[in-house]
Amino acid sequence: MSEHFCGTCNRLRITADGSLKVCLFDGQTEVSLRDVMRRSNDDDDDDSLKRVVQAAVLNKKFALGGHGNAQGIANAKDGNRPMTLIGG
Repeated sequence: MSEHFCGTCNRLRITADGSLKVCLFDGQTEVSLRDVMRRSNDDDDDDSLKRVVQAAVLNKKFALGGHGNAQGIANAKDGNRPMTLIGG
């Protein structure tokens, strides 16, 4: 990565299989929005999704998915999926 922008990143991604990914570098924080929607009934669907998204954003690591640097990302064994597998 040529410029680090993690400190100001406000991007969220929804993967092709219905997961919310708050950081491209973190393979452990994906949350299944699809499962939340399937479990919810019509009355509390919006509130359930809102709580799940808020929790995911609040748990987002400050930089590089918590790996510290580019070498930490390369060495990580956290199951992070590349962009081609998340639908990007």
